[in-house]
Amino acid sequence: MSGLLRRAAAAFANGMKPSAREFVRARAHFHAALPPGPLPFQRYVVFDLESTGLKPTTGDGLLSIGAVRLRDTETVERFETLVNPGRPIPPEGIRYHGITDDKVCAAPRAAEAIAAFLDFAKDDVLVAHNAAFDRTLLFMEEFRGAPAVPNPFLCSMATSRWLDPGEPDHSLDGLCGRAGIVIEGRHEALGDAEATAALWVHLLARAAARGVEDLQELTRRSRMLSGIAETAEHF
Repeated sequence: MSGLLRRAAAAFANGMKPSAREFVRARAHFHAALPPGPLPFQRYVVFDLESTGLKPTTGDGLLSIGAVRLRDTETVERFETLVNPGRPIPPEGIRYHGITDDKVCAAPRAAEAIAAFLDFAKDDVLVAHNAAFDRTLLFMEEFRGAPAVPNPFLCSMATSRWLDPGEPDHSLDGLCGRAGIVIEGRHEALGDAEATAALWVHLLARAAARGVEDLQELTRRSRMLSGIAETAEHF
């Protein structure tokens, strides 16, 4: 166990609150159990988050959640909410996602929005592109009082890197472009979630063609879970 993990564990045991980075590192290395069964028939919720910036551990917060539910590789339900971060949105972020202070002034705070998302997600497997960032953002909202997300997380970026290790571009734009997937509403949480869902179905088919039969084998062969945990520490 690393020094940070030991300090976080000791802080929890003594009723003390660890630092943000200690909290993230302690949470990042624990993964919920993945369900057994064939890849295409799992219960997936593919989601995307927008935020005030790219450094959750130093104060950036949640701005929006978009998600789609997949059943038998088809989208059957959608979820979307803006989130009031309780702080001004930086201009550089607004240029990226277009979410302004006026748009979120009447939106729920993170705790309420995440609770609604959990009610939508139920116990499904969560999938995001660059899941380490989204997971860290949710951890930091948990650190500030939002409900914990108990679901297992998977990452379409990590899957792509395993499938095509020689490919230099594993961004959502690059992967969707190569797969012929049109992203409608880029940098809008629901639009990106829709595109990631289509990409996830495409990646699962490719993984299955390589003989991957279940999520346990996919995460083992891609080393996905350790990669998500290690990358989370940099946000």
